[in-house]
Amino acid sequence: MYSAIFEKAFHEIGLSTFLSSPRDVYLIILQRGIRLLVYGQSAIVLTAFLKELAFTEFQMGLFMTLTLLGDAAGSLVLTIYADRLGRAKVLFAGSLLMVASGLVFASSQTYAVLLLAAMVGVITPSGNEIGPFRPIEESILAQLANSDDRSTIFAWHFTLSGLALALGNLSGGWLTRVLQQHFGWTPMSAYRGMFVLYSMAGLLNSALAMALSAQVEIQRKSRSSGEEEDGLFNMGEEEEEEEVVEEAKERTALGLSPETKKKVWLLSALFGVDNFSGGLVPVTIIVYFFTNKFHIDEGTLGNTFFITSLVAAISNIVAGALARRFGNVKTMAFTHLPSAILLALVPLPSNFQFARAILIAVFCTTKMDIAPRTAFLASYVSAEERTAVMGIINVVKIFSQSLGPTVTGLLATHGKIWLSFVIAGVLQAAYDLAMLYFFLTVVSVS
Repeated sequence: MYSAIFEKAFHEIGLSTFLSSPRDVYLIILQRGIRLLVYGQSAIVLTAFLKELAFTEFQMGLFMTLTLLGDAAGSLVLTIYADRLGRAKVLFAGSLLMVASGLVFASSQTYAVLLLAAMVGVITPSGNEIGPFRPIEESILAQLANSDDRSTIFAWHFTLSGLALALGNLSGGWLTRVLQQHFGWTPMSAYRGMFVLYSMAGLLNSALAMALSAQVEIQRKSRSSGEEEDGLFNMGEEEEEEEVVEEAKERTALGLSPETKKKVWLLSALFGVDNFSGGLVPVTIIVYFFTNKFHIDEGTLGNTFFITSLVAAISNIVAGALARRFGNVKTMAFTHLPSAILLALVPLPSNFQFARAILIAVFCTTKMDIAPRTAFLASYVSAEERTAVMGIINVVKIFSQSLGPTVTGLLATHGKIWLSFVIAGVLQAAYDLAMLYFFLTVVSVS
């Protein structure tokens, strides 16, 4: 009886599917987990670090915007050519950029130097994934998993990395407090210590990238035998992988067919709205808002964002189960919509505990759309165009997100930072409704 219950539970959460995944899946998830760990740490201290250097609110907002723009430009080039250069090689190069960026932040105090390192290298101003990593890794996972298992693999991918982010939020806040209170470090020294850890994480990930097998590279059709060099889980997807000569002739400079270009335009517009709204209130801005309104220290904020990240991570498992039952699009929209409404309410309470409760409620569902959205996108385009499409969409998302901090910075200079939460909530709700409209009543893709 109990074995049957456990077996059903394992099936519902997709654990059996995840545990039977190939070695490369684990390596990809481990790399993302390490990145998110240090992303979480740096997100807690970044605004405090910049404020300690006496930068103004507008300078901080501009810093985050330009950082994301630089990241978007670099990511576009790397992801478009990743399949030709080698996916593992690009992941390796991106990890080395993390090393370089962390070392600059650990040693410099000049605005221009820090900005250049953030734009050219890999520094997250939001606590979210940046750089060329995500689209390449998601394309690899989509290749290694068959279409029925993608939502499950992505759910575990985002769950485990989300747990790493939660641990990063917690450790980032508490490490800075411990270093100052028990070891006599200055705040600036403690912040710089976080960036040293950031560099070490990049070094570790570069080694993991080198350990990936040839299965992570694009599997092209053999011209001599006509057989597919398929991914481990993709033996039944010959039609998706097959090269069509006539379509190849019509491909644009970006390597996309005319039909795919139309899809990219629509998805770019929708995801652009969603990510612009997210850019208005990234973790660093939320940290700044709570610090200034409630005068909370980094340790307490670390606890808060540990809880929010933990809740968000666990919600991905639920999202995977919902996607299998109701489809990706419905799961995306109906789980994300409540968090959008709650986000607009975050600045209303004058009591910290009440405001924190609303924030935690936001994170209960705000990340539940990520795994089904990624699975939806992976199934919406052909395998050969997947990396390029995911890269382009990722750049659009980064570019849209980059506009947010500057807008919030301007609002903050006029004492209206609370308005960024309201605008973000309204835009995210509009995005959810638009996804339902376009992909249920027009395209009917689930």
